[in-house]
Amino acid sequence: MIYKQAKLLNYLQGIQLFFFLTLLGFSGFSLKAQDSNSSTKIPSPEILRVISPGIFDVKYGDFQIRMRVWGVNFPQRGQPGFQESITFAENELISNRSLILVKKSFDEKNLKVVDVMTGERSESFSKKAISNGIGWHNEKETKRYGPYLLAQLKAKREKSGIWANNFNYQVLSPTLEKPKPKLPSALQYGNQLLPQISYWVTSFGRIHRPGCSFYERGRGTLSSNPQGEDCRICGGKKGKR
Repeated sequence: MIYKQAKLLNYLQGIQLFFFLTLLGFSGFSLKAQDSNSSTKIPSPEILRVISPGIFDVKYGDFQIRMRVWGVNFPQRGQPGFQESITFAENELISNRSLILVKKSFDEKNLKVVDVMTGERSESFSKKAISNGIGWHNEKETKRYGPYLLAQLKAKREKSGIWANNFNYQVLSPTLEKPKPKLPSALQYGNQLLPQISYWVTSFGRIHRPGCSFYERGRGTLSSNPQGEDCRICGGKKGKR
């Protein structure tokens, strides 16, 4: 009897999630709380964490969705301006009441593409990032959206942020060749040739293994001998059991 009740509960939750994601798929749909006078109240969306500049997790009721901001690209890890861009994203998005407008249901990486209105819900996060030289305008995605073009011209003229250095962000990193392992003298070098795992240790002290969805996400460092708390998903240093 208990098993049937649990199975029915999971089925109803699945239906609820399906209709929720279907509703989010409509272009222009916004995630915001309804007026307090309304008979039906829904929770306000809460931005939980910034995964990387422009990518973040949102909690909406009982669901969590990973989203990407529309119309702007940011430096990648290891490139000039990365730390500044992730700090900017955390300051602007976390702990602030934001209005989230869906621009595209899902992109090629299965991320929901949204325009985030911050401040008094009147200023676009993407436009502000472009104006301050935190990121650059993704003209192909916005089809050369006028306000973003003007914002980037201003940032270039004032040499703000990324425009102050001469790094070419548009050039893709060269493809690295696959390593060819050699073990001719493993006994000679003792344990030096034994493979070591580089764990990702977040700024909160959580340890993630390669392949974990949180590996190299947000702030943190790589370490072969990490100290901290193991991730509950990947098992961290101990691995899954």
